[in-house]
Order: sequence, then structure tokens, then C-alpha cells
Amino acid sequence: MTALAWTGLRGTEGSALGGVSYVFAKLRRSVSASLYGGVLPQDLRPDQRRALWPAAADLGPEHVGNCRVYPNRSQPLELIARGAACAEVGIFRCDFSAEILAREPSELHLIDIDPQWLAVAQERFPAEIASGQVVLRQGDSSTILRSLPPASLDWIYIDGDHTYEGCKADLEAARLCLKPAGLIALNDYTFWGPSDFCKYGVMEAVNEFCVTHQFEFVYFALQGRGYHDVGIRKIG
Repeated sequence: MTALAWTGLRGTEGSALGGVSYVFAKLRRSVSASLYGGVLPQDLRPDQRRALWPAAADLGPEHVGNCRVYPNRSQPLELIARGAACAEVGIFRCDFSAEILAREPSELHLIDIDPQWLAVAQERFPAEIASGQVVLRQGDSSTILRSLPPASLDWIYIDGDHTYEGCKADLEAARLCLKPAGLIALNDYTFWGPSDFCKYGVMEAVNEFCVTHQFEFVYFALQGRGYHDVGIRKIG
């Protein structure tokens, strides 16, 4: 669903613009209602919304005691050592992929379910692909991560399925191919997306994963609309 479909257009119902607004408003309400049991989240009482979306698991001091705050998601890339083995799940326009490559990893697996972004990667990184430094992989990200050799990656960036179930699947798969001292970074650590106006499950999945598998926050990187990044690693 596009942002336009969720927010609608302003105007009167009798005008051309208003007619479009009216159609989009009906569509938005219909889709929202179908997702949330026939009602809209904004029409529920606060206690009903809290029941619909339980809070993420609480973290303990052991999970956050070594966490550093960064002003943006680019600066934590300094934690990637030269020659590291890396993967990026969800590459979109490959701008962040280029930033990762600037850290001179030995290998970078670019993973996306959408072939158009892999085509962009082919255009932007032909020399790196030819040399084998960049490997393009299309398909379900958790399945691809599980296909990689165990304990083979130093750094994995996840910006894929933002639902709780999708993020949890990616985390569990990433854990298997992560080196013991490796780091998993995740985009969109938030409970609710203000731009796309929808529920995100990344916060719940990450907190649960850290508690279950004893991972700690290494960093928290700020983003102006609340789509923050986090980096986690195994405690000890």
C-alpha cells in the first residue's frame, strides 16, 4: 500500500480531487479493517490497541550495558573490519550497499526478493561482481541465509520483511551463519511506521531474540522519523 493510499488526498467529494480522495479513503478504511478484524486501529480505544499489539519483551542491563548511540546508520559501519565477510538483506537502490563496499569487505552477499534491485546492483557494481567480491542472491532472505555455511559471516545487515514473523525468521537464519564474534544490524527498529502508517514487528522480534539467545545491543543509530537501526552481538 502506498503512502498516498493510506493518507488520501484533500478536497471535496464533488470535485475531481475530492473524488479521488473519497475513493482512496474508502480503500484505506477497507484494507485497514480487513487487517484488524473489521475495525480501524484509530477507531479503537487505547487499551484495545494495547491488547491488539502487546509490548516488546523487556531487556535487561546485560542486553544494553555496552550499547553506544550513533547519530545515523552510516557511522556504525566503522565497526566493519577491512576484509570482513558481509551480507545485506534488502538492498533497495543499493546506496547503503555502496557504503558497505567502501569498508572493503572480502565478500558482500546482496540478498533481495525483488529482481529489480538486483538489476540495479548489476549496474552499479559490475567490477565487484566480476571479481567475486559481490554475490547477488535472489529469493526469500531467511532461506538464502540458511543456505550459507555456518559461522561464515562477520556482519549481517537486515532490512527485509518488517513483520514480526519475517524479522524473526531472518534473525534465526542469520544466527546460524554468523561468526561467534559477528554482528547483526537491523534497520527499522520501531513499533509503528509513521510514514507508511502500519505496524512494524522488528522491535518485538529483536528484543525476543536478544532475550532468548543472549545477544546484547552494541549500538543504537538514530533516524529522524523513528526508523532507527540497532546492532546486536552474542554476549560474551
